[in-house]
Amino acid sequence: MTLPRTAVPQVTARWYEHLDDAPADTRRAPHPSRTRAWASAWSALTTERILDHRHLHLTDPATGDAESVSFFLTAADGSPYWTSQETDADVPPVWPGRVLYAGSPHAEYGGAGTATAAMAAATTRAGLDLAARLGASALVHPGLDQHQADRLTAAVRDADAGQVLDLATDVAWTRTLGPTIDQWWQGMPSRQRRDIRRRWRRGTEAGLVLDPVTGTRDILDAVPAFAPLAAGTADRHGTSLYGHDMFEQLAAVPGTVLLAARHDGRLVGGIYGWLYDGCLYLWASGLDYEQPLAPLVYTWLMCESARWAIDQGAILIDAGRANHLAKLRLGYRPRILRTVVHLTGHQPATERSLRRLSQRLGDQAAPHLPPEARW
Repeated sequence: MTLPRTAVPQVTARWYEHLDDAPADTRRAPHPSRTRAWASAWSALTTERILDHRHLHLTDPATGDAESVSFFLTAADGSPYWTSQETDADVPPVWPGRVLYAGSPHAEYGGAGTATAAMAAATTRAGLDLAARLGASALVHPGLDQHQADRLTAAVRDADAGQVLDLATDVAWTRTLGPTIDQWWQGMPSRQRRDIRRRWRRGTEAGLVLDPVTGTRDILDAVPAFAPLAAGTADRHGTSLYGHDMFEQLAAVPGTVLLAARHDGRLVGGIYGWLYDGCLYLWASGLDYEQPLAPLVYTWLMCESARWAIDQGAILIDAGRANHLAKLRLGYRPRILRTVVHLTGHQPATERSLRRLSQRLGDQAAPHLPPEARW
């Protein structure tokens, strides 16, 4: 006797213009940039030139998981962070037209809609359909770990949905926090530790004071002074990354904190980030380069940020991306992040440009990665 095959329930997908209208997610977001508050804030930005946005709600009956995935359409040069990667790699602009991002390159981590193979398949089908309707030249998933990238690329190939690229594009830097600041110091390379402690001590003795600004209202009050420092710091590195609107809108994300360095009450530097689920995420830094203590402020802030995180009971600190050498000296460990690109249509020139961008970014990161790292 042959038993009838049991039908496997399909993941259901429904689009929403406004994320607040979608049903609740069933799992807590693993990172600040995966929260609904982040997606809602990003929908209102102008610094990243968003032409349109849609929010996909997925439900997997097999697991009970429900999750939202936010997509943002930009012009070819509409994402300052992506442009900064082109600048760092010294390559011409990659995109021939509009781009649909799943999340945003500004968010360190992505990966929404990839928890299972079935969810990744549904995310891919819906995302490619939206890209076609909006006239996007590519659907881009940035900030992925290898498992997330594997699921997305497999979904495209299983659906025979065109060309897909799995590219390394970034390095995130993290390290664990012990219960005391002494263990923090011990986690640094011994040949660097003495110099870093000396610079931290000199900053403290010169009168630098850490002012952790929390709460939406207080952060909004601090943004007018901090945002120009962050923008100026990015400009010194050849990129225009930040606008006031980013810091204002993202103040509503759970755990937002501005770790401000003050001297005689004046803001001389700061790091904007989030204390979220036991991890302190450091996202955007800004320094006042006209201040005489400027050469000390970044290192001092990185050390004070760790001390503050320990006092808050955090167990991990994430120092964000880029600035590889400085973070390696502070004892952080690298984690390669990937970007999956689904090209809509035959685009050999775009494919070559993307591979060249990834290779050049990898060449820059290689001296700071362990020999066994796979770029």
